[in-house]
Amino acid sequence: LAATLTHFTVDVLNSSRTLVVALLAISLGLTNQQVGIALIVYNLGAALTQPLFGLLADRYGPRWIIIGGMGWMIFFYTLAATAGDWLALIAVTMAGLGSGAFHPAGTKVASQTPGTHRNQATALFFTIGQFGLFAGPVIAGILLDRFDRSGYIALPIMAILALLLDWSASFDKPEREPVKSVAEKKVAAAAARAARPVSPWAALPVAIIVLCTNSFAISVSTYTPILFAEQGYGQTYIGWAAGLVMLGSAIGVLVGGILADRWSAKWTVVVGVMLAFIPGYFYLPAGDPLRLPLLALAGFLGGMPHSILVILMQSILPKREGMATGLTLGFMFFAGSVGSLVVGRSGDGGGGGTTLRSVPFILLAGALAATFLPRFKHQR
Repeated sequence: LAATLTHFTVDVLNSSRTLVVALLAISLGLTNQQVGIALIVYNLGAALTQPLFGLLADRYGPRWIIIGGMGWMIFFYTLAATAGDWLALIAVTMAGLGSGAFHPAGTKVASQTPGTHRNQATALFFTIGQFGLFAGPVIAGILLDRFDRSGYIALPIMAILALLLDWSASFDKPEREPVKSVAEKKVAAAAARAARPVSPWAALPVAIIVLCTNSFAISVSTYTPILFAEQGYGQTYIGWAAGLVMLGSAIGVLVGGILADRWSAKWTVVVGVMLAFIPGYFYLPAGDPLRLPLLALAGFLGGMPHSILVILMQSILPKREGMATGLTLGFMFFAGSVGSLVVGRSGDGGGGGTTLRSVPFILLAGALAATFLPRFKHQR
Protein backbone atom coordinates (compact mmCIF):
# COMPACT_ATOMS: atom_id res chain seq x y z
CA LEU A 1 0.00 0.00 0.00
CA ALA A 2 2.76 2.45 0.91
CA ALA A 3 4.65 1.78 -2.33
CA THR A 4 1.48 2.22 -4.40
CA LEU A 5 0.50 5.50 -2.72
CA THR A 6 4.07 6.75 -3.09
CA HIS A 7 3.87 5.89 -6.78
CA PHE A 8 0.84 8.15 -7.02
CA THR A 9 2.75 11.00 -5.35
CA VAL A 10 5.91 10.51 -7.41
CA ASP A 11 3.96 10.65 -10.65
CA VAL A 12 1.95 13.69 -9.53
CA LEU A 13 5.31 15.47 -9.31
CA ASN A 14 6.60 13.89 -12.53
CA SER A 15 3.65 14.96 -14.66
CA SER A 16 3.13 18.40 -13.14
CA ARG A 17 6.67 19.39 -14.05
CA THR A 18 5.65 19.80 -17.71
CA LEU A 19 3.51 22.80 -16.78
CA VAL A 20 6.34 24.30 -14.74
CA VAL A 21 8.71 23.79 -17.67
CA ALA A 22 6.17 25.33 -20.07
CA LEU A 23 5.94 28.38 -17.78
CA LEU A 24 9.72 28.64 -17.52
CA ALA A 25 10.15 28.16 -21.27
CA ILE A 26 8.03 31.23 -21.96
CA SER A 27 9.65 33.41 -19.27
CA LEU A 28 13.18 32.39 -20.32
CA GLY A 29 12.43 32.44 -24.06
CA LEU A 30 13.47 28.82 -24.61
CA THR A 31 13.03 27.09 -27.95
CA ASN A 32 11.40 23.67 -28.25
CA GLN A 33 14.83 22.15 -28.81
CA GLN A 34 16.12 23.71 -25.58
CA VAL A 35 13.07 22.39 -23.75
CA GLY A 36 13.85 18.97 -25.22
CA ILE A 37 17.42 19.17 -23.92
CA ALA A 38 16.15 20.00 -20.42
CA LEU A 39 13.77 17.06 -20.70
CA ILE A 40 16.45 14.65 -21.81
CA VAL A 41 18.68 15.68 -18.90
CA TYR A 42 15.78 14.96 -16.53
CA ASN A 43 15.09 11.62 -18.14
CA LEU A 44 18.77 10.68 -18.23
CA GLY A 45 18.78 11.01 -14.47
CA ALA A 46 15.59 8.97 -14.25
CA ALA A 47 16.63 6.44 -16.90
CA LEU A 48 20.31 5.60 -16.65
CA THR A 49 20.21 5.19 -12.88
CA GLN A 50 17.23 2.83 -12.79
CA PRO A 51 19.15 -0.40 -13.52
CA LEU A 52 21.59 0.50 -10.73
CA PHE A 53 18.80 1.27 -8.27
CA GLY A 54 17.03 -1.92 -9.34
CA LEU A 55 20.19 -3.94 -8.68
CA LEU A 56 20.53 -2.31 -5.25
CA ALA A 57 16.88 -3.11 -4.49
CA ASP A 58 17.50 -6.76 -5.43
CA ARG A 59 20.55 -6.95 -3.20
CA TYR A 60 19.69 -4.81 -0.18
CA GLY A 61 15.92 -4.43 -0.32
CA PRO A 62 13.80 -1.52 -1.56
CA ARG A 63 13.09 0.38 1.69
CA TRP A 64 15.81 3.03 1.77
CA ILE A 65 15.81 3.44 -2.00
CA ILE A 66 12.11 4.32 -1.92
CA ILE A 67 12.56 6.70 1.04
CA GLY A 68 15.65 8.34 -0.47
CA GLY A 69 14.03 8.81 -3.87
CA MET A 70 10.95 10.45 -2.37
CA GLY A 71 13.04 12.78 -0.21
CA TRP A 72 15.20 13.79 -3.18
CA MET A 73 12.15 14.73 -5.24
CA ILE A 74 10.60 16.76 -2.41
CA PHE A 75 13.79 18.83 -2.04
CA PHE A 76 14.25 19.66 -5.71
CA TYR A 77 10.58 20.31 -6.49
CA THR A 78 10.53 22.70 -3.54
CA LEU A 79 13.37 24.56 -5.25
CA ALA A 80 11.42 24.48 -8.52
CA ALA A 81 8.59 26.35 -6.79
CA THR A 82 10.64 28.90 -4.87
CA ALA A 83 13.92 29.59 -6.73
CA GLY A 84 14.67 31.91 -9.65
CA ASP A 85 13.89 30.83 -13.19
CA TRP A 86 17.22 29.24 -14.13
CA LEU A 87 17.73 27.56 -10.76
CA ALA A 88 14.15 26.29 -10.92
CA LEU A 89 14.83 24.76 -14.34
CA ILE A 90 17.97 23.08 -13.00
CA ALA A 91 16.03 21.79 -9.98
CA VAL A 92 13.33 20.27 -12.20
CA THR A 93 15.96 18.40 -14.21
CA MET A 94 17.78 17.18 -11.08
CA ALA A 95 14.56 15.79 -9.60
CA GLY A 96 14.70 12.95 -12.12
CA LEU A 97 17.20 11.02 -9.99
CA GLY A 98 14.55 10.57 -7.29
CA SER A 99 12.12 9.14 -9.81
CA GLY A 100 14.87 6.84 -11.08
CA ALA A 101 15.40 5.53 -7.56
CA PHE A 102 11.75 4.94 -6.73
CA HIS A 103 10.40 3.19 -9.82
CA PRO A 104 12.44 -0.05 -9.91
CA ALA A 105 12.28 -0.45 -6.12
CA GLY A 106 8.55 0.27 -5.98
CA THR A 107 7.79 -2.03 -8.91
CA LYS A 108 9.78 -4.81 -7.25
CA VAL A 109 7.52 -4.51 -4.20
CA ALA A 110 4.37 -4.49 -6.37
CA SER A 111 5.36 -7.43 -8.58
CA GLN A 112 5.93 -9.81 -5.68
CA THR A 113 2.53 -11.35 -6.35
CA PRO A 114 2.47 -15.07 -7.11
CA GLY A 115 0.83 -16.93 -9.96
CA THR A 116 -1.51 -15.77 -12.67
CA HIS A 117 -2.42 -12.45 -11.04
CA ARG A 118 1.03 -10.98 -11.37
CA ASN A 119 0.08 -8.95 -14.45
CA GLN A 120 -2.98 -7.52 -12.70
CA ALA A 121 -1.09 -6.67 -9.51
CA THR A 122 1.69 -4.92 -11.40
CA ALA A 123 -0.89 -3.19 -13.60
CA LEU A 124 -2.69 -1.90 -10.49
CA PHE A 125 0.58 -0.43 -9.20
CA PHE A 126 1.16 1.32 -12.52
CA THR A 127 -2.49 2.36 -12.75
CA ILE A 128 -2.30 4.23 -9.44
CA GLY A 129 0.85 5.89 -10.76
CA GLN A 130 -0.99 6.85 -13.94
CA PHE A 131 -3.75 8.42 -11.85
CA GLY A 132 -0.97 10.49 -10.32
CA LEU A 133 0.13 11.46 -13.82
CA PHE A 134 -3.47 12.54 -14.47
CA ALA A 135 -3.88 14.48 -11.23
CA GLY A 136 -0.50 16.23 -11.42
CA PRO A 137 -1.09 18.60 -14.34
CA VAL A 138 -4.71 19.23 -13.33
CA ILE A 139 -3.72 20.30 -9.81
CA ALA A 140 -0.64 22.16 -11.03
CA GLY A 141 -2.67 24.01 -13.67
CA ILE A 142 -5.09 25.30 -11.04
CA LEU A 143 -2.24 26.27 -8.69
CA LEU A 144 -0.24 28.02 -11.41
CA ASP A 145 -3.28 29.90 -12.70
CA ARG A 146 -4.16 31.11 -9.22
CA PHE A 147 -0.80 31.65 -7.53
CA ASP A 148 1.78 31.53 -10.36
CA ARG A 149 4.85 29.33 -9.86
CA SER A 150 5.04 29.90 -6.10
CA GLY A 151 1.75 28.02 -5.71
CA TYR A 152 3.47 24.87 -6.93
CA ILE A 153 4.98 24.49 -3.43
CA ALA A 154 1.74 22.75 -2.38
CA LEU A 155 2.73 19.59 -4.28
CA PRO A 156 6.09 18.88 -2.57
CA ILE A 157 4.43 19.68 0.76
CA MET A 158 1.79 17.04 -0.04
CA ALA A 159 4.58 14.61 -0.89
CA ILE A 160 5.90 14.82 2.68
CA LEU A 161 2.88 12.71 3.73
CA ALA A 162 4.01 9.94 1.37
CA LEU A 163 7.53 10.19 2.78
CA LEU A 164 6.22 9.74 6.32
CA LEU A 165 4.16 6.74 5.18
CA ASP A 166 7.25 5.19 3.59
CA TRP A 167 9.22 5.77 6.78
CA SER A 168 6.69 3.85 8.85
CA ALA A 169 6.12 1.06 6.29
CA SER A 170 7.93 -2.24 5.98
CA PHE A 171 9.11 -3.19 2.49
CA ASP A 172 10.53 -6.52 3.58
CA LYS A 173 11.15 -9.37 1.20
CA PRO A 174 8.28 -11.85 0.85
CA GLU A 175 8.06 -14.48 3.50
CA ARG A 176 9.87 -17.68 2.74
CA GLU A 177 7.74 -20.42 1.33
CA PRO A 178 7.16 -23.39 3.66
CA VAL A 179 9.50 -26.34 3.26
CA LYS A 180 8.17 -28.69 0.58
CA SER A 181 8.13 -32.44 0.63
CA VAL A 182 10.18 -34.43 -1.87
CA ALA A 183 7.04 -35.14 -3.94
CA GLU A 184 6.09 -31.45 -3.98
CA LYS A 185 9.61 -30.52 -5.09
CA LYS A 186 9.40 -33.02 -7.97
CA VAL A 187 6.07 -31.58 -9.11
CA ALA A 188 7.46 -28.04 -8.94
CA ALA A 189 10.57 -29.06 -10.89
CA ALA A 190 8.44 -30.71 -13.60
CA ALA A 191 6.31 -27.58 -13.88
CA ALA A 192 9.42 -25.43 -14.19
CA ARG A 193 10.77 -27.65 -16.98
CA ALA A 194 7.43 -27.50 -18.79
CA ALA A 195 7.32 -23.71 -18.66
CA ARG A 196 8.74 -22.28 -21.86
CA PRO A 197 11.42 -19.68 -21.05
CA VAL A 198 11.21 -16.30 -22.70
CA SER A 199 14.06 -15.81 -25.16
CA PRO A 200 16.36 -12.82 -24.60
CA TRP A 201 15.68 -11.93 -28.24
CA ALA A 202 12.22 -10.80 -27.10
CA ALA A 203 13.95 -7.70 -25.74
CA LEU A 204 14.45 -6.44 -29.32
CA PRO A 205 10.76 -5.91 -30.24
CA VAL A 206 10.18 -4.63 -26.70
CA ALA A 207 12.85 -1.96 -27.29
CA ILE A 208 11.25 -0.90 -30.58
CA ILE A 209 7.78 -0.73 -29.02
CA VAL A 210 9.08 1.31 -26.10
CA LEU A 211 10.93 3.70 -28.42
CA CYS A 212 7.82 4.31 -30.52
CA THR A 213 5.17 4.51 -27.80
CA ASN A 214 7.20 6.57 -25.36
CA SER A 215 8.41 8.99 -28.02
CA PHE A 216 4.76 9.59 -28.84
CA ALA A 217 3.63 9.87 -25.21
CA ILE A 218 6.43 12.14 -24.00
CA SER A 219 6.21 14.34 -27.11
CA VAL A 220 2.48 14.86 -26.56
CA SER A 221 2.85 15.51 -22.83
CA THR A 222 5.79 17.90 -23.33
CA TYR A 223 4.99 19.93 -26.43
CA THR A 224 1.19 20.01 -26.40
CA PRO A 225 1.18 22.21 -23.24
CA ILE A 226 3.71 24.56 -24.87
CA LEU A 227 1.67 24.71 -28.09
CA PHE A 228 -1.54 25.45 -26.16
CA ALA A 229 0.23 28.09 -24.04
CA GLU A 230 1.48 29.80 -27.20
CA GLN A 231 -2.08 29.74 -28.55
CA GLY A 232 -3.31 31.59 -25.45
CA TYR A 233 -5.03 28.79 -23.53
CA GLY A 234 -5.08 29.12 -19.74
CA GLN A 235 -3.05 26.89 -17.44
CA THR A 236 -6.19 25.19 -16.13
CA TYR A 237 -7.21 24.07 -19.64
CA ILE A 238 -3.64 22.99 -20.38
CA GLY A 239 -3.57 21.04 -17.13
CA TRP A 240 -6.78 19.20 -18.02
CA ALA A 241 -5.49 18.44 -21.52
CA ALA A 242 -2.27 16.94 -20.15
CA GLY A 243 -4.07 15.22 -17.30
CA LEU A 244 -6.69 13.49 -19.41
CA VAL A 245 -3.96 11.76 -21.42
CA MET A 246 -2.70 10.31 -18.17
CA LEU A 247 -6.19 9.44 -16.92
CA GLY A 248 -6.80 7.46 -20.10
CA SER A 249 -3.40 5.84 -19.71
CA ALA A 250 -4.18 4.88 -16.10
CA ILE A 251 -7.29 3.01 -17.15
CA GLY A 252 -5.47 1.55 -20.15
CA VAL A 253 -2.68 0.11 -18.00
CA LEU A 254 -5.21 -1.66 -15.78
CA VAL A 255 -7.31 -2.95 -18.68
CA GLY A 256 -4.17 -4.04 -20.52
CA GLY A 257 -3.02 -6.08 -17.52
CA ILE A 258 -6.39 -7.79 -17.21
CA LEU A 259 -6.54 -8.58 -20.93
CA ALA A 260 -2.99 -9.94 -20.82
CA ASP A 261 -3.92 -12.38 -18.06
CA ARG A 262 -7.28 -13.41 -19.49
CA TRP A 263 -6.75 -13.12 -23.25
CA SER A 264 -3.32 -12.52 -24.82
CA ALA A 265 -0.42 -10.33 -23.69
CA LYS A 266 0.98 -10.13 -27.21
CA TRP A 267 -2.22 -9.15 -28.98
CA THR A 268 -3.19 -6.69 -26.27
CA VAL A 269 0.00 -4.80 -27.10
CA VAL A 270 -0.54 -5.04 -30.87
CA VAL A 271 -4.14 -3.81 -30.77
CA GLY A 272 -3.50 -1.06 -28.22
CA VAL A 273 -0.54 0.47 -30.04
CA MET A 274 -2.17 0.23 -33.47
CA LEU A 275 -5.47 1.83 -32.44
CA ALA A 276 -3.72 4.61 -30.49
CA PHE A 277 -2.73 6.09 -33.85
CA ILE A 278 -6.30 7.21 -34.60
CA PRO A 279 -6.95 9.57 -31.65
CA GLY A 280 -3.25 10.51 -31.56
CA TYR A 281 -3.50 11.85 -35.10
CA PHE A 282 -6.88 13.58 -34.91
CA TYR A 283 -6.86 15.34 -31.50
CA LEU A 284 -5.25 18.54 -32.84
CA PRO A 285 -7.34 19.14 -35.98
CA ALA A 286 -10.54 18.05 -34.21
CA GLY A 287 -10.47 21.02 -31.84
CA ASP A 288 -12.93 21.44 -28.98
CA PRO A 289 -15.04 19.72 -27.68
CA LEU A 290 -13.58 16.52 -29.23
CA ARG A 291 -9.95 17.31 -28.43
CA LEU A 292 -9.98 16.34 -24.76
CA PRO A 293 -11.84 13.01 -25.22
CA LEU A 294 -9.47 12.10 -28.06
CA LEU A 295 -6.46 12.84 -25.85
CA ALA A 296 -7.93 10.59 -23.16
CA LEU A 297 -8.54 7.81 -25.72
CA ALA A 298 -4.99 8.10 -27.05
CA GLY A 299 -3.71 7.74 -23.50
CA PHE A 300 -5.96 4.73 -22.86
CA LEU A 301 -4.84 2.78 -25.92
CA GLY A 302 -1.20 3.80 -25.64
CA GLY A 303 -1.10 2.83 -21.96
CA MET A 304 -2.29 -0.75 -22.43
CA PRO A 305 1.16 -2.27 -23.14
CA HIS A 306 2.95 -0.64 -20.19
CA SER A 307 2.83 -3.27 -17.44
CA ILE A 308 2.90 -6.11 -19.99
CA LEU A 309 6.29 -5.02 -21.30
CA VAL A 310 7.69 -4.69 -17.77
CA ILE A 311 6.48 -8.19 -16.86
CA LEU A 312 7.89 -9.60 -20.10
CA MET A 313 11.33 -8.20 -19.27
CA GLN A 314 11.04 -9.62 -15.74
CA SER A 315 10.33 -13.00 -17.35
CA ILE A 316 13.56 -12.71 -19.33
CA LEU A 317 15.47 -12.04 -16.07
CA PRO A 318 13.32 -14.00 -13.58
CA LYS A 319 15.76 -13.77 -10.64
CA ARG A 320 16.49 -10.07 -11.09
CA GLU A 321 13.07 -8.41 -11.07
CA GLY A 322 14.40 -5.10 -9.74
CA MET A 323 17.16 -4.90 -12.32
CA ALA A 324 14.83 -5.98 -15.15
CA THR A 325 12.34 -3.32 -14.10
CA GLY A 326 15.09 -0.71 -13.91
CA LEU A 327 16.32 -1.57 -17.39
CA THR A 328 12.81 -1.46 -18.86
CA LEU A 329 11.58 1.70 -17.16
CA GLY A 330 14.95 3.36 -17.65
CA PHE A 331 14.83 2.69 -21.36
CA MET A 332 11.23 3.95 -21.43
CA PHE A 333 12.34 7.28 -19.98
CA PHE A 334 15.47 7.51 -22.13
CA ALA A 335 13.97 6.42 -25.45
CA GLY A 336 10.98 8.70 -25.03
CA SER A 337 13.13 11.70 -24.20
CA VAL A 338 15.45 11.12 -27.17
CA GLY A 339 12.46 10.81 -29.48
CA SER A 340 10.86 13.93 -28.04
CA LEU A 341 14.13 15.86 -28.49
CA VAL A 342 13.99 15.04 -32.20
CA VAL A 343 10.35 16.14 -32.25
CA GLY A 344 11.23 19.39 -30.48
CA ARG A 345 13.96 20.20 -32.98
CA SER A 346 11.59 19.49 -35.87
CA GLY A 347 8.93 21.64 -34.23
CA ASP A 348 11.28 24.62 -34.09
CA GLY A 349 11.83 24.37 -37.83
CA GLY A 350 8.42 23.36 -39.15
CA GLY A 351 5.83 24.40 -36.61
CA GLY A 352 4.83 22.60 -33.44
CA GLY A 353 1.32 21.68 -34.57
CA THR A 354 2.48 20.16 -37.86
CA THR A 355 5.19 18.16 -36.14
CA LEU A 356 2.86 16.85 -33.44
CA ARG A 357 0.49 15.59 -36.14
CA SER A 358 3.31 13.54 -37.69
CA VAL A 359 4.40 11.92 -34.41
CA PRO A 360 1.58 9.30 -34.24
CA PHE A 361 2.92 7.55 -37.35
CA ILE A 362 5.70 6.02 -35.25
CA LEU A 363 2.99 4.07 -33.40
CA LEU A 364 2.41 2.03 -36.54
CA ALA A 365 6.05 0.92 -36.44
CA GLY A 366 5.56 -0.02 -32.79
CA ALA A 367 2.47 -2.08 -33.64
CA LEU A 368 4.42 -3.93 -36.34
CA ALA A 369 7.21 -4.72 -33.86
CA ALA A 370 4.62 -6.01 -31.38
CA THR A 371 3.62 -8.78 -33.80
CA PHE A 372 7.07 -10.31 -33.15
CA LEU A 373 6.54 -10.57 -29.39
CA PRO A 374 6.48 -14.13 -28.03
CA ARG A 375 3.51 -15.69 -26.35
CA PHE A 376 4.51 -15.99 -22.73
CA LYS A 377 3.18 -17.05 -19.35
CA HIS A 378 4.29 -15.68 -16.01
CA GLN A 379 5.78 -18.28 -13.74
CA ARG A 380 6.73 -17.65 -10.16
